[in-house]
Amino acid sequence: MDMLHAYRAFLRVAETGSFSRAAEEMRQQQSQISRMVAALESQLGVQLLRRTTRSVTITEEGERYRMRLASILHALDDCESEIRTGRREPSGLIRVACPTTLGRVLLVPIVNEFLKLYGKVSVELLMNNNLVNLAADGIDIAVRVGRLPENELPTRQIGIVEQFVVASPAYLSSIDAISDPDHLLGRNCFCFATSGGTQTWSFSQGDTAKLVNVRGDFIANDAEVLMQRCLDGLGVAMLPRWLVWSLIAEGRLERLLPNWQTRSMQLSVVTSHRSYRPQRISAFLAFLEMHLKPFLISNHTRDRAGAAP
Repeated sequence: MDMLHAYRAFLRVAETGSFSRAAEEMRQQQSQISRMVAALESQLGVQLLRRTTRSVTITEEGERYRMRLASILHALDDCESEIRTGRREPSGLIRVACPTTLGRVLLVPIVNEFLKLYGKVSVELLMNNNLVNLAADGIDIAVRVGRLPENELPTRQIGIVEQFVVASPAYLSSIDAISDPDHLLGRNCFCFATSGGTQTWSFSQGDTAKLVNVRGDFIANDAEVLMQRCLDGLGVAMLPRWLVWSLIAEGRLERLLPNWQTRSMQLSVVTSHRSYRPQRISAFLAFLEMHLKPFLISNHTRDRAGAAP
């Protein structure tokens, strides 16, 4: 059996939901398509498709196989096209996963600029605060903030996300001055999606380290929502520097405890393309790194300043 042809037959049936339509598109007999898919299932030892007299649906195992196989064959097609035509201009679809707020505030403008330069490329931006599995979900590139899953190696470690503790002038005028991390106890500190409304904020100053268990009346998994609560004069939040820097410059928010280092996080980019990287992926990675770096600090700067990891 021609395995490459069988892979393509399975993909067309899975994507169209029809053996007859797949056969028509591939200009083959329906019986040939059916035999190839059945042989593929026999070789794998799993059922990829559920067949009835009226419909064809994909199984859970079939969907995982489809997503991984589609990514592999797409890369193969790109490679063959580049070699055959000598094409230098990137083209094709890039599927990018990223945290919600970072995607909305930083990545959308970067993607817009990238698409202006490369008219033959399209980008699907998947914004979600949950970790995605690149292979299983058919993702080309994932932007990660913080610790990476054990099975992932960063393609690029772009820099460090600094975090600032901020509040509005209106809120600060209504409470006693906050000059030490311990003064956050009893303040309305907005937490980022942790159970029970409690979160531990870490601070360091030279050899001194402090952990403060803050509590507030509002929890969310969206940093922009927490920022808006601060702007409304309702409390305090620890937020990424890139999100609040302009508001601090405008005087709409104030940075608290500037002499204390807060917990910072590594921003990394991971790609599912290891051995072969299409031109569009390489071009986007380089463009992304160049445009994200101004919003971050370097690992060298963080280490020299003694910030917490």
